[in-house]
Amino acid sequence: MRHAILISVMAALFGSAALADHPGERLNEVTAEKEPGFEAISRPGPGLDLVTMDGEKLGLEDFAGRILVINFRPVSCTEVCDAQHQRLAKAVTSLNASPMREMVSFVTAVEDEANIDMRDAENWSIVRSQGGLEGLEARLAAGSERSTDEPMLYIFDRQGRHVGIFHGTDFEPLNLLMHINGLTNAHPHPEPEGFLDKALGWFK
Repeated sequence: MRHAILISVMAALFGSAALADHPGERLNEVTAEKEPGFEAISRPGPGLDLVTMDGEKLGLEDFAGRILVINFRPVSCTEVCDAQHQRLAKAVTSLNASPMREMVSFVTAVEDEANIDMRDAENWSIVRSQGGLEGLEARLAAGSERSTDEPMLYIFDRQGRHVGIFHGTDFEPLNLLMHINGLTNAHPHPEPEGFLDKALGWFK
């Protein structure tokens, strides 16, 4: 029910002018207040060495100008990765009901092709790592100062910097969505303005 209401609220807002100030430099602080599993990162993005199921090679440069969110689905990770993936899927569905769908890419890295819920989203891709999934995940996890035992979502800004990690499976999809929205407003890319912020009471 809450998920349906969120989509309805978002749909009602599209096409309207900016609704409120976004957190700007306080984005990490605001997200951390709502999500204990969120960890702010600030470092150049490492090499990704991705390849799509069609054999197309992808690097971080191919996502320039877009927010990038990466999660992993190794064969050995079952229930906990399923739980994380379903929360991500909810965030993707909500985000893709908004103009943000043109500014965000989602990537799920796997060891072998599998029946994974992608919500038929054109901005969500299944990939492999040319150098192996374990090595790629280790490079991304190296930016964390926390335990890396739980599955993680890795977030890159529009300039290709590694800027955040959502640890574990208990994050609220809405908070991931709001963090991404804040990143779309980060300078030097001020558009579109934070059309979700006031409506959803993020700053109350």
